Amino acid sequence: MQALFKKFQKDIKAILFIGIAAFIALALFSYSPKDPSFNSMGSKLSPANYCGWLGSFLADLFYQGLGISSWLVPLAFLRLGIGTLRGQDVRLRSLSIVWLTLLIVNVSALTAFYFPLARLFNHEIFLSGIIGLSVSNVLYKLLNFAGLQIFLWSNLIILVLFYTEKSLQQWGVVAKNQSSFLVSSLIAMKKWFAAIAPEITPKIKEKKAKSEKEAKAAAKEASGESDNLRDWNSKAEEISKLTQLNFFDEETEVNIDAAPTAKDDTDRMPKRKVIMKAKPPKKIENWDMPKLSLLDDPPLTRVKLDEKEIRKKAEILTDKLKHFNVEGVITDAKPGPLVTMFEFKPNADVKLSKITELQDDLALALSSESLRVIAPIPGRDVVGIETSNSRRETVYYKDLLAEDSFWSDDLKLPIALGRQVNGDAKIVDLRKMPHLMVAGTTGSGKSVLITSIISGLLFRHSPKTLRLILVDPKQVDLAAFAKVPHLIMPPVTDPKKAVSALKWAIREMEKRYKSMSKFGARGLESYNETVANLPADKIAEHEKINQEYESQGVMKLEQYYYQQLPYIVIVVEEFGDLMAVDKQNVEHGVVRLAQMARACGIHLILAMQSPRKEVVTGLIKTNIPGRVGLKVASKMDSRIILDEGGAERLLPNGDMLFLAPGVSKPMRHHGPYLSEKEINGLASHWSMQAEPEFDPIAVKALEGGFSEGGGGSGAGGDEYGGGDEDYDEMYDQILAWAAELKEVSASLIQRRFRLGYPRAARIIETFEREGVVGPANGSKPRSVLIHVMPER
Repeated sequence: MQALFKKFQKDIKAILFIGIAAFIALALFSYSPKDPSFNSMGSKLSPANYCGWLGSFLADLFYQGLGISSWLVPLAFLRLGIGTLRGQDVRLRSLSIVWLTLLIVNVSALTAFYFPLARLFNHEIFLSGIIGLSVSNVLYKLLNFAGLQIFLWSNLIILVLFYTEKSLQQWGVVAKNQSSFLVSSLIAMKKWFAAIAPEITPKIKEKKAKSEKEAKAAAKEASGESDNLRDWNSKAEEISKLTQLNFFDEETEVNIDAAPTAKDDTDRMPKRKVIMKAKPPKKIENWDMPKLSLLDDPPLTRVKLDEKEIRKKAEILTDKLKHFNVEGVITDAKPGPLVTMFEFKPNADVKLSKITELQDDLALALSSESLRVIAPIPGRDVVGIETSNSRRETVYYKDLLAEDSFWSDDLKLPIALGRQVNGDAKIVDLRKMPHLMVAGTTGSGKSVLITSIISGLLFRHSPKTLRLILVDPKQVDLAAFAKVPHLIMPPVTDPKKAVSALKWAIREMEKRYKSMSKFGARGLESYNETVANLPADKIAEHEKINQEYESQGVMKLEQYYYQQLPYIVIVVEEFGDLMAVDKQNVEHGVVRLAQMARACGIHLILAMQSPRKEVVTGLIKTNIPGRVGLKVASKMDSRIILDEGGAERLLPNGDMLFLAPGVSKPMRHHGPYLSEKEINGLASHWSMQAEPEFDPIAVKALEGGFSEGGGGSGAGGDEYGGGDEDYDEMYDQILAWAAELKEVSASLIQRRFRLGYPRAARIIETFEREGVVGPANGSKPRSVLIHVMPER
């Protein structure tokens, strides 16, 4: 056996050295900050590191202590293994270990000076490690800048010579040999290219000629705009200097091109020219998409996880439950920004209702501001116990938008809700929900959540692919977005006018459905694809007809769209105020849009402070399955918005429960923080490029002068189907008929002209406003006060 070992001694040593190098390299490569380590309990039961628990702790130790220079360790072991295979006398001499250690520390100190901090593994970490940072700071105080550079670089060269046991002359020979090898490789590659050149040259010339032809055509097409672009770009530079907000930098902070789309370039964030809005207002086709540099960077120092505190809470929970004869074990703890969720697995003889009844007792035992029991966690055999952290971490909006999932082409209308209990980002698609309802008391973070939703949409979409309708009765929550070019109409601040905005949206929905039906499209995306391939002459012909009607402020439902259509998102702040002013018409409009508008790209976001049953009616709840409950006043409010209690136990400032469509249990998330400066910066980025170009028909509808030329619902039309509330196309005819009578009523008009009752009643109200008839007299007909038709 001894002879056999002696025979393969070198091979065994080489395999061991190379194996250790591979293990350490793999552990460093698969390092995750969420894995268990010496100063972190981790958010998962098993580490994600490819080398398991040992790899997780080892990688964390290397990165925290030495930083990126830790990679010299596996390289050193690899050198030992290769040297052994070559037959060299390789030993782990103590002096070599000393030189290697000093070399790693020296490289770490250099890294601390040149690259102190970088974003790796989706977290900010020190590339130098704690040791390198400390050494660099001490030497800087002693030697200052120039002395530190000379010392570290000189020391680096000396340590390399000592460790490798090669002189500078020997290193020169190595460099010469390597350069000779490189030159010979380049010569061989040149010969290979010369051999295949006759085959590929004609193809390259053909492609080059084709691209030059396309470039000339594009240049000719854009020549008419070159002068304006030059003026606008110079104006953009002046404004950029005046504003101290770096709106027009060319850096790209997110790799959006990882998942490109060939059909709609506006969903991505490519580098684009800055085009300023010239006056008078003119349409702009090219938009400078906002960069993430508009948002504030999160602080470098984050709240550290206290493993001892989590273990202590787990023991208290187990003891307290055992005190009430609830036996079981805590299998996992998932710390998040605001709360930590403990997974408790009860024994088979324990009733879940017994655990839920102990919420207040457990909160008292832990001295917790907020404690919530999820019994059980959906799809699991454990009970979730969420308790608030003593030290809380803010969720920053820039962190969420840096997630790759936010820029995925699969999400057309992405919403960055926040972070889940385990710290993972939660990004959802409004298009798939397809509508959202948000409720939360003052201080719950409702307004910040709404502004963050709008901001996310503005980061992803230009006015070409997204239009907004903002209803803000308080006139302050959405005021920052009052001048963005995405608006269809001015922000609606009068609750009475909100009904007109909903009526316009319904007519727009009907027109879109007629257009989609004409082309056989089942959704907005397929319709846009179909229209994109229409002949230009056909589009121009129908656009001319549409413009004639738009110039008159008339929406004719018989007309069709022949161009690509944007998504429309209607955001309503303080929905309760709208319901208090005109409950019947507001509910009617919201329900109709919620039921039908999804496929044509119109989506609703309703926000309210108090989700009373008078505000969130059964019809509205049924048709808006996506709901967010922030902290509410009572358990009853929580049941109305989420169909169960729990929202009353939430923390303020963004703590929320999100009930996704098709899910039975709401999940807890922590909303992002978005400062007023960031919101104003984003809004200014868009408003500086263009002024809002409101839809003339929408503006006319908002002002109460919206007439429908196409008849809409015809004679049987109602509040949302035929005519407007101030003027009816049959008004003059009915007025002439009424002037010949002594008395008139809505039911009489209804029978005589075969109208719907709401339409007839509206005409009677108009008669009373204009002095045609007298006031109501119970159930009796109204007296006619004129006998000659007045001029309108």
